[in-house]
Amino acid sequence: MSTEVATVCQCTNEPPHQFVIAQRSRLREGILLGLQRIDEPYPRREVFVTGREMKMATDKAFKACFVCVDKGFRETAIAIPKEDIELGLPPA
Repeated sequence: MSTEVATVCQCTNEPPHQFVIAQRSRLREGILLGLQRIDEPYPRREVFVTGREMKMATDKAFKACFVCVDKGFRETAIAIPKEDIELGLPPA
């Protein structure tokens, strides 16, 4: 049984949309995440975090908020903690 606790990620919109990482897999050039919105029903979306983004000095990776993009908003991003991106994956 996994003791993994899902960390809630939010976008920068007001009010923010909330997400959890529902799935993750390591690919050759990075990590593919399945993000699931938790504050309202919404289809799961896949987001790709490159290896280069993972090596950057920040503690979070920022990806465009697909809910905001679907609604026509710009300049919003989902802040995803890097330790949660690699949680449970084998080493690169």
